[in-house]
Parts: sequence; structure tokens; C-alpha cells
Amino acid sequence: MIDAGSGGRAYRDIRESVDILLLSHNHFDHINGVSFFPNAQIWASREEAPGYEDAAVYASYNGYQHWEKLMGQPRHRRFGQTTKMPEDIPVSPGFIPVPLGGLIDDGQSWDTGHEHIIALHTPGHSHGHCSFWLETSNILFSGDIDLSPYGPWYGGNYSSFDQFEKSVRRLELMDPAVLTTSHRRPFVRGEDNIAQLLREYIDIGLQKEHNILQYLKVPRDFQDIADQPFVSTYPTRTEYTQFWSRMMLLKHLQRLERQGLITEFDDGQWRRI
Repeated sequence: MIDAGSGGRAYRDIRESVDILLLSHNHFDHINGVSFFPNAQIWASREEAPGYEDAAVYASYNGYQHWEKLMGQPRHRRFGQTTKMPEDIPVSPGFIPVPLGGLIDDGQSWDTGHEHIIALHTPGHSHGHCSFWLETSNILFSGDIDLSPYGPWYGGNYSSFDQFEKSVRRLELMDPAVLTTSHRRPFVRGEDNIAQLLREYIDIGLQKEHNILQYLKVPRDFQDIADQPFVSTYPTRTEYTQFWSRMMLLKHLQRLERQGLITEFDDGQWRRI
């Protein structure tokens, strides 16, 4: 089985029969049900392995150490205090210690008899994010490269839009018969143009970057840029969606600066070169 975030009711009939559980990445909504599978050997990416055993390392992945700088005030409530979980989720958002039985590297494979599964390291959403290719069936599980209408999410401390873009291009070249993600319906070749959907998905982030570049024709400080409507694509506005949007904004500013397109002045103002 891949990932364990669907809740106890979904797993009622398979709890004893799963002997290998592959985790795509270390986010709570993908690992909260690991305790339902007592017989499973759990595998996760080598890059994120420390976050499954050390709460401080896990916390560093979230990037909340940047909260006060980006939000202008201290963080008063943990994410778990703002989110009500379904009753069949056995734990609250936050650190979950997970004993790992194996570490996933790019190209790692498992032969189930009926299927040959190959792991693909596809970072960007998180630094250890993995997709899985079911080679026999030509089904690609892309995890949180999820074709969300709100675009890619790269709001973690070690998330990267550069890596996200490369990962999406890699999956596009694979031309799967079926693309299935963590949060949306399966996309089927012939019914859906999977390559185009992947391009449109990453283009949401690129369009945001274009808007930032256009807005910086005159100097602007971070808070001014962050208040612009093009920065957030979320339909609802909470303190956490606002924080993640600002984390992603910061990554775009840093990326544009690396490309030599903008610069940050000593007074904290950003401007197009």
C-alpha cells in the first residue's frame, strides 16, 4: 500500500494484510494512519527519514521558525488547534514517531508478483517527496504533485519551486496511461491530456512569479507584495494558508534573485533589475 492518510474506516478490511507500506512523504495527511497496519514494514525516503524519529527535525520541515518574520507576529495557535480531524483519524496533526523498516532511494523497486513498483524521487513539495510508477500497469502515483486547481504547494522549509518544476517535467515525459494523485480523481490517457494538465499545473506557479516580477517595477517591501491578490490562490483565507502563501512568495523572490532578475536592497525593498 502507498500512504496511510485515509482514516480507519477506509482500512477496515485490509489492516492485517498489508505487509509493505510505502510513504510518499512526511506530511501528516499521508502518515496519520500508520498505526492501523501492525504487520507492515514501513518505507520512507532517505531524505526525510530523520523527521520520522525526531520531533525537532520534523518541526524544522514545517518552516514555522519563519512565522514571526513573515506574519509580523508570533504564532499563537498550533495547526492542530485550528483543524478538526475526522473521528477515525487516531492522532492529531503534529509529530508522529514512525519506525522505518526501509529507506527509499530514486529507482528503488518492489516486485509484488502482480506488479513491479518503482520509486521516483520527485522533490519540490517536500525535499523527500516520492512518486511511484506501477510499471506493469503503466499507472503513475504522483502523490502531492496533485494537479490541484490552486497550483503546486511548496510552502515547507525545504520545499523548492525549482525542484517542483523539474519533478513535474520528469513525470510529463513518462507519459503514463493513468495518473493518480493523493487528492484528486485518476486521470486517464485518452480521456484526459495528462501532459497538458501537468504543464497547466506548474504554470500556475510560473504565472504567480510573472505577476511578482511585473509588480516589482518599483521598489516594494515584502509585506506589500504579500498583500497582493496574486500571491495566494487559496479559496479560503486562514492564518495558515496566509503563512504558506508567504513562504511560497519568499521562495519565488529568492529564485528571481538567483536568476538576476530582482534584487533586495538594504532597507528590505525588492525591485526588478
